[in-house]
Amino acid sequence: MRNLYKIVSAVLGVAMIAFGVICLISPGLTFLTIGWIVGLCMTADAIANILTWNARRKEGEADGLTLAGAIVSLLFGIVLLTSDILQLSIDLFIAFMAAIWVLVIGIIRLIKSSKLHELNKVSDTQVIAKNWWLVMISGILLVLLGILSLMNPAVTMFALGTVIGVTILFAGINLIATAFAA
Repeated sequence: MRNLYKIVSAVLGVAMIAFGVICLISPGLTFLTIGWIVGLCMTADAIANILTWNARRKEGEADGLTLAGAIVSLLFGIVLLTSDILQLSIDLFIAFMAAIWVLVIGIIRLIKSSKLHELNKVSDTQVIAKNWWLVMISGILLVLLGILSLMNPAVTMFALGTVIGVTILFAGINLIATAFAA
């Protein structure tokens, strides 16, 4: 059993590394698959809930509303899988939400740097507030990136696609390392 685990982990690790490299080669295309992945997950979850509903109902874990929710999720999932426009809408929504998130985090860092600067002036701290300007620079960069991303969502799409690729790549490396360590 242990050897099977090692083999499966190694094979999945190699596959994930390959998919990570593919994602890094085309981060824009990677990002544009997010809407499709959301639709696929909605559909798979709905099918699993529908197939197990009767057994869960007998155990008191599901009722008619659970089944109705699963059916609605199935319908929305299918519509999302078959509609390129809805997939693009999901992709753009995620891109704009990420841009707004980066902008807000940048503003928070600017406020934090101001407070650290004040703390540095009133106290003789050498540890906490000494490098307040680093927090300010990161805040400025995040605000600029957030504004740029709002003006051009392709920047966000490219960045998120790259992050997804790197994450998959490292997950694959981790699986291979786990296979050899086990």
